[in-house]
Amino acid sequence: MLLLIAAVGTAAEVLRRAVRGTLATSRKLARLADDLLGEPPRPGLSKGRPGLMDRVVRIEGRLDALEELRPNGGSSIKDQVDRIAQATGADQAGH
Repeated sequence: MLLLIAAVGTAAEVLRRAVRGTLATSRKLARLADDLLGEPPRPGLSKGRPGLMDRVVRIEGRLDALEELRPNGGSSIKDQVDRIAQATGADQAGH
């Protein structure tokens, strides 16, 4: 009888640990899904959160805007400012 009680107790502990591990893993997967897909607005998060792809698109847009500040052979804002400075002599003002 004592052996049966010990076996049942051991089985219950193994089952408890397995369930606890499964719950922890499912919480992590749920957080990952929220990060990938975004979250809708809810109390405490009035604007929601954009998903991963929306965030990447926003970052790419910012990077595209920064590209205008690099010379690219003629059409960037940087090239145009340099041309104007050269044409007006402003590039020589500091020398």
